[in-house]
Amino acid sequence: MKHDAALDAIVSPLAPATSRAILRGKRTGQWLSAPPSIDNGTQLSAGEFRDNLWVRYHREPPDLPSQCDGCGGKFTLRHALACKKGALVLIRHDEVRDELANLAARALTPSRVRDEPSIYPSRSCAPSTASQQPTSPVRRNLQKTAGDERGDISIRGLWSRGVDCIIDVRVTDTDAKSYKDQDPSKVLANQEREKKRKYLNLLLDQHKHFTPFVVSVDGLIGKEAHTLVKKLAELLAEKTGKPYSQCCNFVRTRISIAIARATHLCLRGTRAPRQPRYPQWEDGAGLRLFFRN
Repeated sequence: MKHDAALDAIVSPLAPATSRAILRGKRTGQWLSAPPSIDNGTQLSAGEFRDNLWVRYHREPPDLPSQCDGCGGKFTLRHALACKKGALVLIRHDEVRDELANLAARALTPSRVRDEPSIYPSRSCAPSTASQQPTSPVRRNLQKTAGDERGDISIRGLWSRGVDCIIDVRVTDTDAKSYKDQDPSKVLANQEREKKRKYLNLLLDQHKHFTPFVVSVDGLIGKEAHTLVKKLAELLAEKTGKPYSQCCNFVRTRISIAIARATHLCLRGTRAPRQPRYPQWEDGAGLRLFFRN
């Protein structure tokens, strides 16, 4: 493109992390050009918009707390996007999953979409654990067995009529310490291959399809996710009669906005655990309120 040379000249003096974040912005940021609409679900709050602009340019958003209220560590942009305390990273994952399920229900029908499908729907499909070493009851409770593994979404008839497709979602920070020396697209590609090695052959044996949906916290989507977005746009265009380009822009924008909202939650949401409040009675007299005479 005609402005690529000018952009390269601008980012070349910058730090490598900042430079690659700005260059990555050429493939992200659909939320920037989306007209705010409550009907289309494309509205962002002022705080969500501003915070995602800071993330887009690899800058620390202003007014962040100095200390994490979940783990007590130093609160930075990278810490906010990775800290597992308070389950905000799980909510971030669920926000993207729910948006994807909503789009699939629009493109097909709600009855064809299911949440958390089992990877092993019957005992005969699950791998045998007879050869495994016995473990203590505590360890068995803490570890998830193979038969308990689940995908995120099941869509009936996505790629082929009468065939279920299991979708597994992953949201990753491509600027995390372990990925800072890798190309962001390759990071997403490696995670897609990891998921396919884990689930693809198992589901093909059950006559099911599998599609990993891997995206970054700033809206970069993997190759498999890009193919899925185009398929949903195609189905939506067939169902509504609207142009494919318009439907494709709608699907991409909705997913981009879901990621932007989830990223803002990790930055501004609280990780402090809820403190249970119980009646405090020294003599126990108030307990009669909970019992019938």
